Amino acid sequence: MALGMVLSPLISVVVRKSTDALTEKICGMWDMDENRKTLGRYLLAIQVKIEDAQEQAVNNPALEAWMQDLEAAAHEAVDVLDEFQYEALRSHVISQQPSASSKVTNI
Repeated sequence: MALGMVLSPLISVVVRKSTDALTEKICGMWDMDENRKTLGRYLLAIQVKIEDAQEQAVNNPALEAWMQDLEAAAHEAVDVLDEFQYEALRSHVISQQPSASSKVTNI
């Protein structure tokens, strides 16, 4: 039961990160918006399954193992989304900085 209590909020974090404004903007620019929307739908479906499964996992070792695997996957998804957002921000900052050649021209 404790695993489900950790897993459901963790999936909520993944959903939130996959639907935040920066992720939406970058996915739109990279023509990945449909993939992002599909991911969001899958994550919501997983969240519903987790809520049903957490009660059953107490007496079902196979279900508990599945939930542990799912928790590991959710942690990896959070890491991937964090890296994606970091790279998107980094690219945005770099694109906003004037190039070295324009700095020299201005001198």
